[in-house]
Amino acid sequence: MDRRTVVAFVGDNARVSERVTRAVDAAWKGPDGPTVRTFAPTELDGERDGGDPLNGTCGVVVTAAAATDDAVAERLAALPSNVPVIALVEDATTETIRALLAAGVDDVVAVDDWALPLDGSDGLRPLTDRLAELLEPDRVQLGSDDVGRLSEVLLDAGTTLMSTRTDEVGTKIEWTMENVGEHAELDRIVCYREDDGQFVPAYSWCPDGFDPAPRRFDDFPEPEQLSTFGNVARAAAPPSGLDERLDTGEVGPPATVHVPLVVDWELSGIVAFESDDHRTWTDDEVDLYRTLGDLVAHTIARNDRRAALRRQAEQLEQFSAVVSHDLRNPLNVLSGYLSLSEDELAPSRYEAMSGAVDRMETLIDDLLMLARRGETIGETESVPIEAVAEDAWASVRSPDATLTIADEIGHVEADPGRLRQALENLFRNAIDHGGRDVAIEIGPLSAEDGCHGMYVADDGPGIPVELADTVFESGVSSADSSGIGLAIVDRIVEAHEWDIEAHNDGGAVFELTFGASAKRVASA
Repeated sequence: MDRRTVVAFVGDNARVSERVTRAVDAAWKGPDGPTVRTFAPTELDGERDGGDPLNGTCGVVVTAAAATDDAVAERLAALPSNVPVIALVEDATTETIRALLAAGVDDVVAVDDWALPLDGSDGLRPLTDRLAELLEPDRVQLGSDDVGRLSEVLLDAGTTLMSTRTDEVGTKIEWTMENVGEHAELDRIVCYREDDGQFVPAYSWCPDGFDPAPRRFDDFPEPEQLSTFGNVARAAAPPSGLDERLDTGEVGPPATVHVPLVVDWELSGIVAFESDDHRTWTDDEVDLYRTLGDLVAHTIARNDRRAALRRQAEQLEQFSAVVSHDLRNPLNVLSGYLSLSEDELAPSRYEAMSGAVDRMETLIDDLLMLARRGETIGETESVPIEAVAEDAWASVRSPDATLTIADEIGHVEADPGRLRQALENLFRNAIDHGGRDVAIEIGPLSAEDGCHGMYVADDGPGIPVELADTVFESGVSSADSSGIGLAIVDRIVEAHEWDIEAHNDGGAVFELTFGASAKRVASA
């Protein structure tokens, strides 16, 4: 950690150097103020193998002649933006002042003839006032080595947070905060999350422990900057008066960095980094804090999605139980009474009623399949596609429809039960839309990229043009059906990481591509 407690004077005039020293002493009144180091312009020339002599300064005073030296100008340009440069000029013409400001000087102080003896402190007043106004001695900032170590800490933190389980999120985030806070010598880190207009502390770290309170968004510094996803860095602000600070030891507000938590292009929270030291923040340091904010935002968002999916799964599980109990029980009663009445009913009436019961059972199975999204597939194995297709066809009740297997299809790595269910739904879809006497054909499919697959085609009316882009969405159907069957097919195909496409060619054609990873098995 670097502590900036030096005022550098750059120039060849010993009398000027003496006056700068006296002005610094007058501005801070005592031995606790910054010290003055004098550099001749020639000392700033050459390579920087030994480091920049101006590093560690809280401000630089330079003569006008030295400021226009190329080597000095290069050194001044490399200073952090929070280290002010004051130029001393005897001939304060507009042209001279413009040239100095263009060279990176922050302020210009006009002085009398340096050769005249200095009586009292009145001659030092302009420089003393500028020093007290612009310089902030005893500021602390991370050095380059500290930034490098902090970067390594964040690299490890990224690996940790990306692999965090749901029940570890809070612990791992605060552990990361502790590591960052200790390496960066911070006093507090707080992660606020937006909750109904308030920003509530969700995670925090402090060596001594503390209880942060919720904050309104307008209470944060520069809320407009945060609302546009910008970082806000503020150095520690001293009390209102320099003399008051020296006499009372009063401590001003902490130095802070606030970075936004952005999720899906919305502000979801804010992370505050605080230091009670007279701290200044380098751009590299602020960038690392933003990286931590991004890691925390990603971790929280991923955990929120997990929680939402878990709640959704619980709701769907409850829905499945309701469907299974509240619908199947009366349906079973109806089916039982129908069986007892078979001899009393005309065959045509019995078949119609039995078909309706069977249709209800199919709809219940379809709804359960959609509800149990997490159970789409189980264990996979090498499955003979033709055999599964024949089993699926046997469960489809349509005596007048026909199934033709055009050629040997082979095997595929799949969940046999779910593959059968997908084929059953494709067959039922063909019957629902092509009629009870529809002709269905299945066969092998070989794509140009070498991927293996199969097709299911029928001689029905095909897919209406207006449904071509939505045919696999739940509830979409051009027949008197639930519109769930093809949605189930799409879920099963997606769960196996296959692809499916639909088009018309003398009827509807569904092409399943098993992918390169299934090719070896499928073509065996």
